[in-house]
Amino acid sequence: MNETGTFTNQFLAEARTVIDRLDRTSIEEAASLLAQTHSAGGRLFILGVGGSAANASHAVNDFRKLAGIEAYAPTDNVSELTARTNDEGWPAVFESWLRTSRLRSNDLVVVFSVGGGDLEKSISPNLVSALKYAKTVDAKILGVVGRDGGYTAQVADVCILIPTVNAAHTTPHTEAFQSVVSHLLVSHPKVKRYATKWESTEAPGDRTLRPAVFIDRDGVLNRATVRDGKPLPPPGLQDLEILPGVAPALAELKSHGFPLYVITNQPDVARGSLTRAQVDAMNQKLASLLPVDDIFVCYHDDADHCACRKPKPGLIHEAQRKYDIDLARSFVVGDRWRDIDAGHAAGCKTILIDYGYRERKPAQPPEAKVRSLREAAEWIIRCSLKEPKNEVRL
Repeated sequence: MNETGTFTNQFLAEARTVIDRLDRTSIEEAASLLAQTHSAGGRLFILGVGGSAANASHAVNDFRKLAGIEAYAPTDNVSELTARTNDEGWPAVFESWLRTSRLRSNDLVVVFSVGGGDLEKSISPNLVSALKYAKTVDAKILGVVGRDGGYTAQVADVCILIPTVNAAHTTPHTEAFQSVVSHLLVSHPKVKRYATKWESTEAPGDRTLRPAVFIDRDGVLNRATVRDGKPLPPPGLQDLEILPGVAPALAELKSHGFPLYVITNQPDVARGSLTRAQVDAMNQKLASLLPVDDIFVCYHDDADHCACRKPKPGLIHEAQRKYDIDLARSFVVGDRWRDIDAGHAAGCKTILIDYGYRERKPAQPPEAKVRSLREAAEWIIRCSLKEPKNEVRL
């Protein structure tokens, strides 16, 4: 075999070894951290130098477009970057940029770097200064780095280390796999919210639509506080109580192949009586205890005129776009008229858990009225068993 072929085989063999040695646990932790950042309304600030700066720019595009996360990279603005370098010095450029961006505790700083920054060796000191500043405001840090990760690995909340399998090729493998890891994360079910263009234009027969069950939160999964005949969410995480029979009912639905998606209005965030962090903490607790696949939240009030607040079907449509759901064969379970009207607007069958609230009735009666999620699950399973077994294909 000629010399070129030998090198090609060696380089590709090294790449396979890198894949085999990537720490899956840290990648999953990174996906969870990105999902938490999105839920908390945080932003991504992605830092990189050289080839890693190009990866940062690419990642900004993907996380904004496919994950719906507000994201920025300082190296995308060459005018500001060179002005700050000229006037403030190279070590300070990223820190001063983060200060101007008003970095907050719910934001996430992502570092793409080969060495991760090292002040003693004067390598990427701008990364070190930026991360030191991030720690002062309690922002989270995610690193995707090579070698031993340098300063980034020391301070990051999650660090994905690209393993060195050949010291002579540390830089090309690290920068190549920064892109691989970035694409993995933005495609992860915990993170991705919108389809990529190519996959969304697949030929008929390439995609399968499945029915799902959409479930309201307060009064359906957890106990609601009823005041003046209307249900209210728990006032805090310590008051969150899962209703009896909920876990086995969800497990039964899962055993029959239904994905389970929570769709919940949380207008108390807009009204100021609950913070978004409090709502997200309750959702995370529910997700850790119950077999739900995703939670979709509207934080607005009626005055915001958003498309996601039930009785509008925006949350259901968001889930449908993300997970390829056959809405005509899907079910919505709720305890209020808003849930039933949203389900009908999306073309789903609806089940009302009737607690007798003193409020208006749905515009159209539900397909079924029950007394608990357990009864709703039994009705859904009976109904689905009567339908043809073949799945809808696009």
